[in-house]
Amino acid sequence: MNYEINSDKFNTELLSNKTDIKPFLLLILSVIFIPAAYIYVAAVFIVQAVKKNISITGKNAIIKLIFAYVLIGVSVSQYKLISSVYGTMMLLCLYSYYLFGTSLNSLDLSKIKKLIYIVSIIVFIIGIFQYFSPEFAMPGKWVDTDEYQLSRRIYSTFFNPNIFGFYINFVILIVCENLDFKKINLEWIVFFTGILCLFFTFSRTSWISLIIALLIGSIFNKKYLKFALVISIAIFGLDTILGVGRMDPGRAAEDSSLMYRLEIWKACIEIIKDNFIAGIGFGTLFKHISEYSNVVKTNIEHCHNLYLQIFTETGIIGFGIFLSIFYKMAKKLWIKINSQNNAAWITALTVLAMTMIHGMVDSVFFTPQILLILSIYAGTLSLTDK
Repeated sequence: MNYEINSDKFNTELLSNKTDIKPFLLLILSVIFIPAAYIYVAAVFIVQAVKKNISITGKNAIIKLIFAYVLIGVSVSQYKLISSVYGTMMLLCLYSYYLFGTSLNSLDLSKIKKLIYIVSIIVFIIGIFQYFSPEFAMPGKWVDTDEYQLSRRIYSTFFNPNIFGFYINFVILIVCENLDFKKINLEWIVFFTGILCLFFTFSRTSWISLIIALLIGSIFNKKYLKFALVISIAIFGLDTILGVGRMDPGRAAEDSSLMYRLEIWKACIEIIKDNFIAGIGFGTLFKHISEYSNVVKTNIEHCHNLYLQIFTETGIIGFGIFLSIFYKMAKKLWIKINSQNNAAWITALTVLAMTMIHGMVDSVFFTPQILLILSIYAGTLSLTDK
């Protein structure tokens, strides 16, 4: 499937009377300006609730598990207001999944992909302008300037280079589903522009998680091995040519960001020991961590590890729910991948793999922007499943 850039045709399709505009607008806002996205989806939810047009639970076991997870993360918290805000955002993400799965049909998938690619090009261009803008300043906490030859890292509309790197990975994995290097089209442009932006994030976690996810995808489709090779050459090549050294294992071992993560992880383990059953509640790490660490004193919002984050906030109960959700998702993916027309499900597997690998040293999954974008993606997958 080849997508040529034709804005007139795209706009005509997007505004068709047969298309519900709400999901498309939500997708744009989720990437461009996340606060507006949550306000918008909340407004849509309220309007639909008043009209009694919502039936979200059904018999879906994963949705029920998510409700249970949110209930735990809010109910056990000593700071109910903070945790309730995070819990509300999770429920709005769940509604976004429902919105995409019920407001669209399978014929809208090509429009959704086009929109993702076009919006992504916009945020990639914003990121490139950031890198080359003389006025752009980078917070010192984002890189060890004593260890690396870096003056800036880009983040575009994502507020943080690691979050932006995760999003770029996500888009590249979607593009790889139908990418043909021999045809210069929209997918081709997104792929190579995305690689350039990914490098300028200087997010090692994003670099490594993308390459490994593509290697996992190559088990089911050999073309992913080619994509992994191209990206590896581009990332390692630019890192070497520019003398940055982000992929140098020796420098990585002495990177202050790694040392800082280790201190956070040690503190989180101590918190878990005291809150083993149900955790401390969503979004309250910064209220507790100074009691458990003599090093970590800043207002830190997450554990820099997806698995520790889940255990710290919701204890063994929440972690058990997470494992149940992961098992059900992995089982479904395995069944779908071994059936016909499995391209979309191989893509979903690579996205899941990238998320789990990225989660080993960061908690990007639980950031409001990524959580909403992945919920939207899951909603589009439900269209594929119909």
